[in-house]
Amino acid sequence: MNRAARYRLLICALALSGLLAGCFLFPAAVKHETLLAPFVGQGPATAEADGSYNLQEDGVVSWELAGLRLEVEHMTDAKLNALFPDESSRGKYSTNPYTYGNWIDARLGYTPNRFTVFKISVFNRTLPKVMLDPLAAVLETDQGQFLRAYGITSASPHVNFENYYRSQRGQSGNEFYRFELRMGMVRSYNYEEDQPIFKGENYGGYIVFDPVYPETEEVALTLKNFVLRFGAFDQPVEKRDLRFDFKHQMVAQVIEQGGDGGGQTVALMISEEGPSQVMGNLPGERTRDRSAIQAAVRQRLAGLNRCFAGAFDQGEASEGAVTMRFTIEVGGAVSEAKVTESNVDSEAVGQCMEQEIRGWTFRPIDIAALQAPTGGASSGENALETSRPGRPGLRSTPMPVFVTYPFNFKVE
Repeated sequence: MNRAARYRLLICALALSGLLAGCFLFPAAVKHETLLAPFVGQGPATAEADGSYNLQEDGVVSWELAGLRLEVEHMTDAKLNALFPDESSRGKYSTNPYTYGNWIDARLGYTPNRFTVFKISVFNRTLPKVMLDPLAAVLETDQGQFLRAYGITSASPHVNFENYYRSQRGQSGNEFYRFELRMGMVRSYNYEEDQPIFKGENYGGYIVFDPVYPETEEVALTLKNFVLRFGAFDQPVEKRDLRFDFKHQMVAQVIEQGGDGGGQTVALMISEEGPSQVMGNLPGERTRDRSAIQAAVRQRLAGLNRCFAGAFDQGEASEGAVTMRFTIEVGGAVSEAKVTESNVDSEAVGQCMEQEIRGWTFRPIDIAALQAPTGGASSGENALETSRPGRPGLRSTPMPVFVTYPFNFKVE
Protein backbone atom coordinates (compact mmCIF):
# COMPACT_ATOMS: atom_id res chain seq x y z
CA MET A 1 0.00 0.00 0.00
CA ASN A 2 1.53 3.30 -1.08
CA ARG A 3 1.67 6.46 1.01
CA ALA A 4 -1.36 8.10 -0.71
CA ALA A 5 -3.52 5.05 -0.09
CA ARG A 6 -2.49 4.93 3.55
CA TYR A 7 -3.29 8.62 3.87
CA ARG A 8 -6.78 8.14 2.41
CA LEU A 9 -7.36 5.20 4.75
CA LEU A 10 -6.31 7.33 7.73
CA ILE A 11 -8.73 10.10 6.71
CA CYS A 12 -11.58 7.60 6.42
CA ALA A 13 -10.75 6.13 9.81
CA LEU A 14 -10.75 9.57 11.43
CA ALA A 15 -14.08 10.44 9.83
CA LEU A 16 -15.59 7.16 10.98
CA SER A 17 -14.32 7.69 14.53
CA GLY A 18 -15.86 11.15 14.55
CA LEU A 19 -19.18 9.72 13.43
CA LEU A 20 -19.07 7.03 16.09
CA ALA A 21 -18.15 9.62 18.71
CA GLY A 22 -21.25 11.57 17.78
CA CYS A 23 -23.32 8.43 18.35
CA PHE A 24 -21.73 6.97 21.46
CA LEU A 25 -19.77 9.64 23.30
CA PHE A 26 -22.87 11.79 23.73
CA PRO A 27 -25.60 9.38 24.83
CA ALA A 28 -29.05 10.55 25.78
CA ALA A 29 -29.03 12.22 29.18
CA VAL A 30 -31.97 12.54 31.53
CA LYS A 31 -33.17 15.76 33.07
CA HIS A 32 -34.88 15.20 36.43
CA GLU A 33 -37.02 17.89 37.98
CA THR A 34 -38.36 17.61 41.52
CA LEU A 35 -41.64 19.44 41.94
CA LEU A 36 -43.41 20.32 45.18
CA ALA A 37 -46.91 21.60 44.44
CA PRO A 38 -48.66 23.27 47.41
CA PHE A 39 -52.20 22.37 48.34
CA VAL A 40 -54.60 23.52 51.04
CA GLY A 41 -56.44 20.82 52.98
CA GLN A 42 -60.21 20.44 52.79
CA GLY A 43 -60.74 20.26 56.55
CA PRO A 44 -62.97 22.52 58.69
CA ALA A 45 -62.85 26.21 57.92
CA THR A 46 -60.09 28.03 59.79
CA ALA A 47 -61.19 30.71 62.21
CA GLU A 48 -60.42 34.20 60.98
CA ALA A 49 -58.32 34.84 64.10
CA ASP A 50 -56.02 31.97 63.08
CA GLY A 51 -55.28 33.41 59.64
CA SER A 52 -56.01 31.97 56.22
CA TYR A 53 -54.07 29.98 53.62
CA ASN A 54 -54.19 30.91 49.94
CA LEU A 55 -52.75 29.42 46.76
CA GLN A 56 -51.34 31.67 44.06
CA GLU A 57 -51.02 30.89 40.36
CA ASP A 58 -47.22 30.96 40.40
CA GLY A 59 -46.97 28.02 42.83
CA VAL A 60 -46.64 30.21 45.92
CA VAL A 61 -48.72 29.44 49.02
CA SER A 62 -49.34 32.15 51.59
CA TRP A 63 -50.67 32.56 55.13
CA GLU A 64 -52.30 35.88 56.03
CA LEU A 65 -53.50 37.44 59.27
CA ALA A 66 -54.64 41.05 59.71
CA GLY A 67 -52.15 42.67 57.35
CA LEU A 68 -49.36 40.15 58.00
CA ARG A 69 -48.51 37.81 55.11
CA LEU A 70 -46.00 34.96 54.92
CA GLU A 71 -45.29 33.36 51.53
CA VAL A 72 -43.65 30.00 50.82
CA GLU A 73 -42.26 29.00 47.42
CA HIS A 74 -40.46 25.77 46.60
CA MET A 75 -37.31 26.58 44.64
CA THR A 76 -36.59 23.93 42.01
CA ASP A 77 -33.04 23.31 40.83
CA ALA A 78 -33.97 24.93 37.53
CA LYS A 79 -35.00 28.13 39.31
CA LEU A 80 -31.88 28.17 41.46
CA ASN A 81 -29.59 27.55 38.48
CA ALA A 82 -31.33 30.34 36.57
CA LEU A 83 -30.78 32.73 39.51
CA PHE A 84 -27.06 31.88 39.61
CA PRO A 85 -26.16 31.02 35.98
CA ASP A 86 -22.40 31.65 36.23
CA GLU A 87 -22.11 29.58 39.39
CA SER A 88 -24.13 26.70 37.85
CA SER A 89 -22.35 26.14 34.53
CA ARG A 90 -18.94 24.77 35.50
CA GLY A 91 -19.67 21.06 35.87
CA LYS A 92 -18.22 19.57 39.04
CA TYR A 93 -16.63 22.94 39.81
CA SER A 94 -19.99 24.75 39.94
CA THR A 95 -20.23 26.93 43.04
CA ASN A 96 -24.01 27.25 43.33
CA PRO A 97 -24.37 26.30 47.02
CA TYR A 98 -27.91 24.94 46.62
CA THR A 99 -27.54 22.66 43.56
CA TYR A 100 -24.95 20.62 41.68
CA GLY A 101 -25.20 23.05 38.76
CA ASN A 102 -24.88 21.29 35.41
CA TRP A 103 -22.74 18.46 36.78
CA ILE A 104 -24.12 14.99 35.94
CA ASP A 105 -23.61 11.99 38.19
CA ALA A 106 -22.12 9.36 35.86
CA ARG A 107 -23.59 6.52 37.94
CA LEU A 108 -27.14 7.87 37.74
CA GLY A 109 -27.00 9.51 34.34
CA TYR A 110 -28.59 12.71 35.64
CA THR A 111 -28.10 15.55 38.13
CA PRO A 112 -29.52 14.65 41.56
CA ASN A 113 -30.91 17.14 44.05
CA ARG A 114 -28.40 18.49 46.52
CA PHE A 115 -31.00 20.09 48.83
CA THR A 116 -34.69 20.92 49.18
CA VAL A 117 -34.99 24.71 49.18
CA PHE A 118 -37.91 26.97 50.12
CA LYS A 119 -38.03 30.73 49.71
CA ILE A 120 -39.76 32.35 52.70
CA SER A 121 -41.01 35.94 52.43
CA VAL A 122 -42.63 37.92 55.26
CA PHE A 123 -44.61 41.14 54.67
CA ASN A 124 -45.53 42.96 57.87
CA ARG A 125 -48.02 45.80 57.40
CA THR A 126 -49.72 46.04 60.78
CA LEU A 127 -47.96 44.34 63.72
CA PRO A 128 -45.28 46.16 65.76
CA LYS A 129 -42.71 43.37 65.34
CA VAL A 130 -42.67 39.74 64.22
CA MET A 131 -39.85 37.19 64.04
CA LEU A 132 -39.35 33.77 62.43
CA ASP A 133 -36.67 31.33 63.57
CA PRO A 134 -35.49 29.51 60.40
CA LEU A 135 -33.71 26.78 62.37
CA ALA A 136 -36.96 25.80 64.09
CA ALA A 137 -38.46 24.78 60.72
CA VAL A 138 -38.91 21.06 60.04
CA LEU A 139 -39.75 19.09 56.91
CA GLU A 140 -41.67 15.80 57.22
CA THR A 141 -42.58 13.31 54.51
CA ASP A 142 -44.97 10.38 54.18
CA GLN A 143 -41.85 8.16 53.97
CA GLY A 144 -40.91 8.89 57.57
CA GLN A 145 -38.25 11.53 56.96
CA PHE A 146 -37.94 14.21 59.64
CA LEU A 147 -35.54 16.86 58.40
CA ARG A 148 -34.08 19.83 60.23
CA ALA A 149 -33.25 23.11 58.52
CA TYR A 150 -29.63 23.87 57.63
CA GLY A 151 -27.90 26.56 59.61
CA ILE A 152 -25.09 28.64 58.16
CA THR A 153 -22.22 28.17 60.62
CA SER A 154 -20.96 25.19 62.58
CA ALA A 155 -22.48 26.75 65.72
CA SER A 156 -25.95 25.83 64.44
CA PRO A 157 -27.75 23.24 66.60
CA HIS A 158 -28.41 20.78 63.75
CA VAL A 159 -26.98 20.39 60.24
CA ASN A 160 -25.20 23.37 58.70
CA PHE A 161 -23.57 24.55 55.47
CA GLU A 162 -20.15 25.19 56.97
CA ASN A 163 -19.63 21.58 58.01
CA TYR A 164 -21.32 20.27 54.87
CA TYR A 165 -18.97 22.06 52.48
CA ARG A 166 -15.93 21.75 54.72
CA SER A 167 -16.31 17.95 54.59
CA GLN A 168 -16.18 18.09 50.77
CA ARG A 169 -13.39 20.65 50.51
CA GLY A 170 -10.02 19.60 49.19
CA GLN A 171 -6.68 21.06 50.23
CA SER A 172 -5.85 23.10 47.15
CA GLY A 173 -6.14 26.85 46.98
CA ASN A 174 -8.94 26.56 44.40
CA GLU A 175 -10.92 24.34 46.76
CA PHE A 176 -10.65 26.92 49.54
CA TYR A 177 -11.66 29.63 47.07
CA ARG A 178 -14.80 27.71 45.99
CA PHE A 179 -15.63 27.04 49.63
CA GLU A 180 -15.57 30.76 50.41
CA LEU A 181 -17.68 31.55 47.32
CA ARG A 182 -20.38 29.08 48.40
CA MET A 183 -20.39 30.26 52.01
CA GLY A 184 -20.58 33.88 50.89
CA MET A 185 -23.69 33.14 48.83
CA VAL A 186 -25.29 31.20 51.70
CA ARG A 187 -24.73 34.13 54.06
CA SER A 188 -26.34 36.45 51.52
CA TYR A 189 -29.39 34.40 50.54
CA ASN A 190 -30.32 32.20 53.51
CA TYR A 191 -32.99 33.35 55.94
CA GLU A 192 -31.00 34.74 58.88
CA GLU A 193 -31.55 33.98 62.55
CA ASP A 194 -32.74 36.68 64.98
CA GLN A 195 -34.10 38.84 62.19
CA PRO A 196 -36.91 41.12 63.50
CA ILE A 197 -39.41 42.46 60.98
CA PHE A 198 -40.95 45.72 62.15
CA LYS A 199 -44.19 47.29 60.99
CA GLY A 200 -43.95 48.34 57.35
CA GLU A 201 -40.95 46.10 56.62
CA ASN A 202 -40.44 43.01 54.45
CA TYR A 203 -37.85 40.29 54.74
CA GLY A 204 -37.12 36.97 53.04
CA GLY A 205 -34.57 34.26 52.42
CA TYR A 206 -34.04 30.55 51.84
CA ILE A 207 -34.69 27.74 54.31
CA VAL A 208 -32.89 24.59 53.24
CA PHE A 209 -33.25 20.87 54.00
CA ASP A 210 -31.74 17.63 52.78
CA PRO A 211 -33.39 16.15 49.64
CA VAL A 212 -36.49 14.01 50.10
CA TYR A 213 -36.69 10.40 48.94
CA PRO A 214 -37.81 9.97 45.31
CA GLU A 215 -40.77 7.77 46.31
CA THR A 216 -42.18 10.54 48.52
CA GLU A 217 -45.73 11.58 47.69
CA GLU A 218 -46.52 14.24 50.30
CA VAL A 219 -44.35 16.73 52.18
CA ALA A 220 -45.22 18.99 55.12
CA LEU A 221 -43.18 22.10 55.95
CA THR A 222 -43.79 23.44 59.46
CA LEU A 223 -42.49 26.85 60.48
CA LYS A 224 -42.47 26.58 64.25
CA ASN A 225 -42.70 29.37 66.80
CA PHE A 226 -43.44 32.24 64.43
CA VAL A 227 -43.55 35.12 66.93
CA LEU A 228 -46.43 37.54 66.32
CA ARG A 229 -46.24 39.65 69.47
CA PHE A 230 -43.61 40.61 72.01
CA GLY A 231 -44.24 41.71 75.59
CA ALA A 232 -42.18 43.24 78.36
CA PHE A 233 -38.42 42.85 78.14
CA ASP A 234 -38.88 41.88 74.47
CA GLN A 235 -40.14 38.41 75.38
CA PRO A 236 -42.43 36.55 72.92
CA VAL A 237 -46.04 36.40 74.13
CA GLU A 238 -47.80 35.00 71.04
CA LYS A 239 -46.47 32.32 68.71
CA ARG A 240 -47.87 30.25 65.85
CA ASP A 241 -46.83 27.03 64.12
CA LEU A 242 -47.60 27.33 60.41
CA ARG A 243 -47.89 24.16 58.33
CA PHE A 244 -47.66 24.07 54.52
CA ASP A 245 -48.49 20.87 52.61
CA PHE A 246 -47.06 19.87 49.23
CA LYS A 247 -47.53 17.08 46.69
CA HIS A 248 -44.18 15.66 45.58
CA GLN A 249 -43.51 14.61 42.00
CA MET A 250 -40.38 13.73 40.05
CA VAL A 251 -40.51 14.42 36.31
CA ALA A 252 -37.95 12.86 33.96
CA GLN A 253 -37.22 13.93 30.38
CA VAL A 254 -34.65 12.42 28.05
CA ILE A 255 -32.39 15.09 26.58
CA GLU A 256 -30.58 14.11 23.40
CA GLN A 257 -27.18 15.78 23.64
CA GLY A 258 -24.91 16.55 20.75
CA GLY A 259 -21.24 17.39 20.66
CA ASP A 260 -22.01 21.09 20.93
CA GLY A 261 -23.61 20.61 24.35
CA GLY A 262 -27.05 21.64 23.07
CA GLY A 263 -30.06 19.45 23.58
CA GLN A 264 -33.61 18.84 22.57
CA THR A 265 -36.33 16.90 24.34
CA VAL A 266 -37.14 13.54 22.75
CA ALA A 267 -39.73 10.92 23.68
CA LEU A 268 -38.74 7.98 25.80
CA MET A 269 -39.08 4.66 23.99
CA ILE A 270 -39.40 2.84 27.31
CA SER A 271 -42.43 2.79 29.61
CA GLU A 272 -43.37 0.92 32.77
CA GLU A 273 -46.25 0.60 35.22
CA GLY A 274 -44.35 -0.65 38.24
CA PRO A 275 -43.25 -4.11 39.36
CA SER A 276 -45.65 -6.98 38.73
CA GLN A 277 -44.37 -8.84 41.79
CA VAL A 278 -42.34 -8.02 44.89
CA MET A 279 -41.42 -10.90 47.20
CA GLY A 280 -39.63 -10.75 50.54
CA ASN A 281 -40.48 -7.20 51.59
CA LEU A 282 -41.38 -6.86 55.26
CA PRO A 283 -44.53 -5.10 56.47
CA GLY A 284 -43.76 -1.51 57.41
CA GLU A 285 -40.47 -1.46 55.47
CA ARG A 286 -40.97 1.56 53.22
CA THR A 287 -37.75 1.30 51.20
CA ARG A 288 -38.85 -2.00 49.61
CA ASP A 289 -42.55 -1.52 48.97
CA ARG A 290 -43.89 -1.31 45.44
CA SER A 291 -44.01 2.49 45.25
CA ALA A 292 -40.44 2.90 46.55
CA ILE A 293 -39.05 0.41 44.02
CA GLN A 294 -40.99 2.02 41.18
CA ALA A 295 -39.78 5.51 42.12
CA ALA A 296 -36.15 4.32 42.16
CA VAL A 297 -36.50 2.50 38.84
CA ARG A 298 -38.06 5.51 37.15
CA GLN A 299 -34.90 7.49 37.89
CA ARG A 300 -32.87 4.91 35.96
CA LEU A 301 -34.95 4.42 32.82
CA ALA A 302 -32.47 6.28 30.61
CA GLY A 303 -29.91 3.46 30.82
CA LEU A 304 -32.49 0.83 29.89
CA ASN A 305 -33.76 3.07 27.12
CA ARG A 306 -30.27 3.23 25.62
CA CYS A 307 -30.11 -0.57 25.58
CA PHE A 308 -33.15 -0.72 23.33
CA ALA A 309 -32.55 2.45 21.29
CA GLY A 310 -29.06 1.39 20.23
CA ALA A 311 -30.25 -2.00 18.96
CA PHE A 312 -33.38 -0.56 17.35
CA ASP A 313 -31.44 2.10 15.44
CA GLN A 314 -29.28 -0.66 13.95
CA GLY A 315 -32.31 -2.71 12.92
CA GLU A 316 -31.57 -5.41 15.50
CA ALA A 317 -34.63 -4.99 17.75
CA SER A 318 -38.37 -4.46 17.38
CA GLU A 319 -41.10 -2.98 19.56
CA GLY A 320 -42.21 -5.19 22.40
CA ALA A 321 -41.71 -5.92 26.09
CA VAL A 322 -38.94 -7.25 28.32
CA THR A 323 -39.63 -8.62 31.81
CA MET A 324 -36.73 -8.54 34.23
CA ARG A 325 -36.29 -10.30 37.54
CA PHE A 326 -33.71 -8.89 39.95
CA THR A 327 -32.67 -9.28 43.58
CA ILE A 328 -32.20 -6.32 45.95
CA GLU A 329 -29.91 -7.13 48.87
CA VAL A 330 -30.40 -5.77 52.39
CA GLY A 331 -27.73 -3.12 51.80
CA GLY A 332 -29.40 -1.92 48.59
CA ALA A 333 -27.12 -3.50 45.95
CA VAL A 334 -28.59 -5.59 43.12
CA SER A 335 -26.95 -9.01 43.25
CA GLU A 336 -28.69 -10.68 40.31
CA ALA A 337 -30.64 -9.59 37.25
CA LYS A 338 -31.92 -11.69 34.37
CA VAL A 339 -34.49 -11.64 31.59
CA THR A 340 -37.52 -13.86 32.18
CA GLU A 341 -39.55 -12.87 29.09
CA SER A 342 -38.77 -10.89 25.94
CA ASN A 343 -40.33 -10.35 22.51
CA VAL A 344 -38.15 -7.52 21.19
CA ASP A 345 -36.23 -9.95 18.93
CA SER A 346 -32.85 -9.09 20.41
CA GLU A 347 -30.73 -10.98 22.93
CA ALA A 348 -28.37 -8.00 23.04
CA VAL A 349 -31.11 -5.78 24.50
CA GLY A 350 -31.73 -8.24 27.34
CA GLN A 351 -28.02 -8.67 28.06
CA CYS A 352 -27.55 -4.90 28.14
CA MET A 353 -30.51 -4.50 30.52
CA GLU A 354 -29.13 -7.21 32.81
CA GLN A 355 -25.79 -5.44 33.01
CA GLU A 356 -27.45 -2.07 33.57
CA ILE A 357 -29.67 -3.31 36.42
CA ARG A 358 -26.78 -5.09 38.16
CA GLY A 359 -25.20 -1.66 38.57
CA TRP A 360 -28.22 -0.20 40.35
CA THR A 361 -28.23 0.62 44.07
CA PHE A 362 -31.37 1.10 46.13
CA ARG A 363 -31.67 2.58 49.60
CA PRO A 364 -30.65 0.16 52.39
CA ILE A 365 -33.32 -1.60 54.41
CA ASP A 366 -34.85 0.79 56.96
CA ILE A 367 -34.16 -1.20 60.13
CA ALA A 368 -35.75 1.47 62.34
CA ALA A 369 -39.09 1.01 60.57
CA LEU A 370 -39.05 -2.67 61.52
CA GLN A 371 -38.89 -2.01 65.25
CA ALA A 372 -42.04 -3.09 67.05
CA PRO A 373 -43.12 -1.95 70.53
CA THR A 374 -43.42 -5.55 71.67
CA GLY A 375 -41.59 -8.76 70.83
CA GLY A 376 -42.77 -11.24 68.27
CA ALA A 377 -43.01 -11.36 64.54
CA SER A 378 -45.59 -9.67 62.41
CA SER A 379 -46.88 -11.20 59.24
CA GLY A 380 -47.71 -9.67 55.89
CA GLU A 381 -48.73 -10.79 52.45
CA ASN A 382 -45.22 -10.88 51.02
CA ALA A 383 -43.22 -11.00 54.25
CA LEU A 384 -40.69 -13.67 55.14
CA GLU A 385 -41.95 -14.28 58.66
CA THR A 386 -38.79 -15.34 60.44
CA SER A 387 -38.18 -13.99 63.94
CA ARG A 388 -34.64 -13.26 64.92
CA PRO A 389 -33.68 -14.71 68.31
CA GLY A 390 -32.08 -12.31 70.71
CA ARG A 391 -33.41 -9.22 68.94
CA PRO A 392 -36.61 -8.28 70.80
CA GLY A 393 -38.75 -5.76 68.99
CA LEU A 394 -37.51 -6.66 65.50
CA ARG A 395 -40.51 -8.08 63.73
CA SER A 396 -38.68 -10.13 61.09
CA THR A 397 -35.22 -10.77 59.73
CA PRO A 398 -34.43 -8.44 56.79
CA MET A 399 -33.65 -10.54 53.72
CA PRO A 400 -33.19 -9.92 49.99
CA VAL A 401 -36.22 -8.79 48.00
CA PHE A 402 -37.07 -10.41 44.66
CA VAL A 403 -38.61 -8.10 42.07
CA THR A 404 -40.28 -8.95 38.76
CA TYR A 405 -40.53 -5.88 36.57
CA PRO A 406 -41.93 -5.59 33.00
CA PHE A 407 -40.73 -2.85 30.63
CA ASN A 408 -42.41 -1.87 27.36
CA PHE A 409 -40.61 -0.42 24.33
CA LYS A 410 -42.48 1.54 21.70
CA VAL A 411 -41.12 3.95 19.13
CA GLU A 412 -42.99 7.24 18.93
